[in-house]
Amino acid sequence: MYTTYKQHGQNVTIYVTAKTGTLPDEGSLTLGVLSSDGARFTVEQASDLKVLNDSSAETVYPAVDVEDSGNSGGTQEPDEPTPPTEGEDGDGSDGTEDQTTYAITIRTSTGGKVTASAARAEQGEVITLNVAPNAGFELSSLTVTTSAGKKLSLADKGNGKYTFTMPAAAVAVTALFAPQETEPDFPFDDVAQGTWYYEGVRYAYEHGLMSGTGEGTFSPDLPTSRGMLVTILYRLAGSPAAGSASFTDVAPGQWYADGVAWASANGVVSGYTDGSFRPNDTITREQMAAILYQYARLQGKLDSGRADLSIFADVDDLSAYAKEPMSWAVAQGLFSGVSADMLAPGGSTTRAQAAVILTAFSKALG
Repeated sequence: MYTTYKQHGQNVTIYVTAKTGTLPDEGSLTLGVLSSDGARFTVEQASDLKVLNDSSAETVYPAVDVEDSGNSGGTQEPDEPTPPTEGEDGDGSDGTEDQTTYAITIRTSTGGKVTASAARAEQGEVITLNVAPNAGFELSSLTVTTSAGKKLSLADKGNGKYTFTMPAAAVAVTALFAPQETEPDFPFDDVAQGTWYYEGVRYAYEHGLMSGTGEGTFSPDLPTSRGMLVTILYRLAGSPAAGSASFTDVAPGQWYADGVAWASANGVVSGYTDGSFRPNDTITREQMAAILYQYARLQGKLDSGRADLSIFADVDDLSAYAKEPMSWAVAQGLFSGVSADMLAPGGSTTRAQAAVILTAFSKALG
């Protein structure tokens, strides 16, 4: 702990007194005289400190626990303000001036340290705090409060520097540090920030819903296949145990085989009348709406919201099986028209569109 005293034109005699036994000179040993000449000086180490002024009036201070630095972090308990010192001015006049200072206590959590420009200060002094997080950490919160619990205003000066004005009370500086949040590497060179699908692709990638098509590529403009969509939903469901698919064109061991088998067994897909699933076919917008509808039903997340599709001029192009699912999907905000009055139910869905739709779908399911 560092204890700072201001003296004006006074000499300070420092004594060391034994706690047990006696010392020469009636129990006290004079070590020396320190004259401040009106400037501030610091007592860096002290125990049972006793300060005498020139008139031999004494002020007794309590024991002080000294650490390597009172402003390097950890906890330093506040103490009482330094009392005023009386003395004579250089011209012989009796000048009495209050020089009360108040302690600045610093408490920090693991992950960094805070230093202050002073360990004690008078009311009105501007104190600078230097915040230094450790590698991999960042400042989470920084507060300065008085012993009465009043929070002081802090000014952020940039580069880890903050200032506050010292009140007429001891203060405690509390700094909390937290591990820095790091974003997973985003490997796709063909998905630029600022594109309408960037956040959707990023979410789908980070949550394991979609992966790339090659080293460093996502291929946002490629169409989404039926096998891709079913595999994505299978991952979203947690990749549960799956048997064998009964479709004639889904061979065991194919990358989509488990997803198709699981989706078929749970009524998420039904395939074509000829017994095929056609995993490599581009999925249409109405097929995607129907599959998402059935997945929501399976998860117990199928609410009653429905949209009026009569505003779309091509609503009659919807297949019978897709009318209810598409009405639901539009109400959920998963689909909108490709223009003001065209729904394009038979149109294809690109991988970028699929990523955006699946991101909204995943968030809606909670």
